[in-house]
Amino acid sequence: MRLGLSPLQGQVSFAETLVECERAEAAGFDSVWLGEHHNNPILHPAPLIGLAAVASRTSRISLGTGVLLLPLYHPMMVAEEGAMVDMISGGRLILGIGAGYAPEEFAAFGRSLKERGGRMDEGVELLLRLWTEEKVTHRGKYFQVTDAAVAPRPVQSPRPPLWFGAWAEAAIRRAARLGDAWFVGPSANLDEIAPSAGIYHQACREYGRGEGDVALFRYVFVADTTKGAIDIAGGAFIQAFERMYFRWPHPVVKRPQGELTIERLARNRIIFGDPQTCVDEINRFRLELNVQHLVCRFSVPGIPRAACERSFDLFTRGVMPALRSEAQG
Repeated sequence: MRLGLSPLQGQVSFAETLVECERAEAAGFDSVWLGEHHNNPILHPAPLIGLAAVASRTSRISLGTGVLLLPLYHPMMVAEEGAMVDMISGGRLILGIGAGYAPEEFAAFGRSLKERGGRMDEGVELLLRLWTEEKVTHRGKYFQVTDAAVAPRPVQSPRPPLWFGAWAEAAIRRAARLGDAWFVGPSANLDEIAPSAGIYHQACREYGRGEGDVALFRYVFVADTTKGAIDIAGGAFIQAFERMYFRWPHPVVKRPQGELTIERLARNRIIFGDPQTCVDEINRFRLELNVQHLVCRFSVPGIPRAACERSFDLFTRGVMPALRSEAQG
């Protein structure tokens, strides 16, 4: 299983985000991921711009968007900017894309939330053609291009990997048909993920792609003891999920009923506790969902920076070696 990092975004200066990406590469992580949100003071927009900066400070680690909201953009722009990041980084881009679900983000761009599925379908098809064909002419419902050519071309051949964030059945089947991995977001618990995972694996088999690849994005907090993790980070996680994920409409994620405790929130959702507990939780997710790539975020607003750095260090010293050792065994 490969390991990725979703670094600090929006809570500190981007200089600190860059430092965390450098630390991730030095520690042996395989990838770093920048997300995209709008009208939100604690989450950054424009992930491809951010990754161009990360590319200049790293040399080996893969660079991913986790995820770029494709229906907000013209595919020609995404194809060109993605190709530029791939060129700048020497062929390290993974383009993660999703249809989005937050109404205020679509309102900010003057887009209809009801059109996101159609824009996603047409946008993906056009994006793939722009990356793999010399000249493209397209007349669709949402996009039109004539003899369009992307230059420079992506370094990776035939194109950079394309990962899909998806929850609706049609979107999951699109991921199985066109994508290189299904990218599972951080807010759903295992019970909410499992039905979608079943749809994805079945669709991959139908399209002759085996079981398909699953990438899992999880919040992670490691402390010396599970009680210590609760004392340091429990309240911050509850507030973060209430302010972000539980206030947005989502196809599968539901807020647990009643009073929300960190134990109820973290169950089957957050990798949380002492190092061995975190190893066990990661392995459970890996086995139940057939996860090939785990993307970790170690910070939410309200957790002291020193505690986040300590969590990162405990992961690299106490969790990562165990995961690598088990994979080799």
